[in-house]
Amino acid sequence: MSGTLRLARLDLPCRDLARQRDFYTRILGLKPVEEGPEGICYGLGTVAFLLRPRGDALFPSEGGPGLLLAFPVEEAELDRWHRRVLTNRVAVLDPPRPLPMGGRAVRISDPEGNVIEFYTEG
Repeated sequence: MSGTLRLARLDLPCRDLARQRDFYTRILGLKPVEEGPEGICYGLGTVAFLLRPRGDALFPSEGGPGLLLAFPVEEAELDRWHRRVLTNRVAVLDPPRPLPMGGRAVRISDPEGNVIEFYTEG
């Protein structure tokens, strides 16, 4: 083995693919780069982010959420994101708050309970 591992793809299993697509596209503003039988793929920098339906051998339908996606933002953007999610009636888990190591963060929930964090560096 040589080099450092780098993340290339992240799959998020979904119970309601259409609802998740609406959230990630309309609320977060991500743009799908590909759609197919495996799901809906978004590009997040160098990482492919795939919303995929639950119910296959890899992701059984009875599994639960458990993913946190963290996005760094500028200080002024944090409050704008907070207002945007409130306007769209998104569940806010933690309103903007200071972080122990500096900076601030707001945490929200997608329609299936996965956590999304917007944070500023301290």
